[in-house]
Amino acid sequence: MTKIVTLLLFLTSSALAFAKIDGPASAKILYPTIAEEQAFVAKFFEIVELHKNSDPLLEGHGPSIREYSLDKIKFAFMVNDKADKIDLVFFNWNLPTVPGLELHQVLSQLYGSPVYILKGVEKKSVASQGDKLDQLTNFSYLLGARYMETQIKLSNPEYQVPEEFKNWKPHSEYMDNSHPLRKTLDTQVLVLLSPKKELYFEHAGATAETRPYFEAMFNQNGVYYNTIMGMMVHEIYHVKEGEDNVNGLADRREIPENRNALIAQLKSDTYLKNLFVTYAKIVFSIGDALKNHTAPSGETEKLDELKAVITEIKSKYPNAWSFIWAYEYKEGFAEYVSAYSMIQSDITTFAQQIDLQKNDENNFAYRTGAIGGLYLAYRFKKMPFNNSEDHSYGLWELILDKVMTNQSPLNIQAIIAKYGNSQFDDEQEIANIIEYLVSTVTEN
Repeated sequence: MTKIVTLLLFLTSSALAFAKIDGPASAKILYPTIAEEQAFVAKFFEIVELHKNSDPLLEGHGPSIREYSLDKIKFAFMVNDKADKIDLVFFNWNLPTVPGLELHQVLSQLYGSPVYILKGVEKKSVASQGDKLDQLTNFSYLLGARYMETQIKLSNPEYQVPEEFKNWKPHSEYMDNSHPLRKTLDTQVLVLLSPKKELYFEHAGATAETRPYFEAMFNQNGVYYNTIMGMMVHEIYHVKEGEDNVNGLADRREIPENRNALIAQLKSDTYLKNLFVTYAKIVFSIGDALKNHTAPSGETEKLDELKAVITEIKSKYPNAWSFIWAYEYKEGFAEYVSAYSMIQSDITTFAQQIDLQKNDENNFAYRTGAIGGLYLAYRFKKMPFNNSEDHSYGLWELILDKVMTNQSPLNIQAIIAKYGNSQFDDEQEIANIIEYLVSTVTEN
């Protein structure tokens, strides 16, 4: 009987494999009552379709990652939200089915491949966000039973992982490792998604008094849904990167990054702070030229200046350069694939994305990395990575290597002075970096 069911599922999957996703109809089934939620989910499926059929830049073989394509990554929309339970609707599920996982015939036809539903899931059992990791938000995840164990062994394959780590759960009410769903996921991750504003505001800590203010702010020009969409594509990139690491494509850069040391430097060394903010200002200026479709020759001077600043940081502050090197790839590329997907699906324009990156509150490596990805996409029409290799140079170093730049030395102080008067809050940018470093220093 099992063989017959497996054969039927295979035939169903084969027949649907080349169908185009009907996003609007799928969205109405998932979220039948609120038009905004339907529009959001339909647009998300449009991005999935773009990833399935678009050029390799969208699926980009990013740093430390195999092919990133939303039609190949397991995700589930959280629907039928009750007081303490939800239903999960699974897409791209390529693993064996588990007890309780039912084929959703209509959504399977609309999506173009088998879609499953698991009903009556305890919310706390799949919550993985918030201060205590027990809160359900618009983006959560379900870890496979051996995910944490395998991640721990990446850096030391011979290490005997203690039982408490093998049985690790984000919080006490999280789904047990023995649950068939987590056992079937094994070393992989299931992404959980929702467009619902209530989840966002609960996580943001909005009170009854402040809720109208947040609502008004996020309702302007669809900002709430644009923000959540960008976040989803960004975070799913990280999940895919994590899966690739578990499957053997570990981060080979081994960047000698000391965040504690960098925090101390940024609090005391004015010259380093000037170099950092000048680096960011030059990249943002290059982004403006790219946004305005300036001829590449008009960027030559800025690229020369960037090269000089990189050389200065690398030679005098190698640990600080490691921070830029690492995070333009780790976070900047996640931001890039999100930005590029939003552009391709007409959620935002290219020019808007450049402005969003310039004005974002993340540390500047997120943003200079994203602009670097967009530069590669729009100037060179290709990514300098393949499926199995990483890189030993910074993102903008790779770009500079492809561009003829001035080899004569430039005056660093003159470059710093040139960009010193731009509309840019230098102290806030440094504060953003320190805040980020403090929040992640325990990862060292």
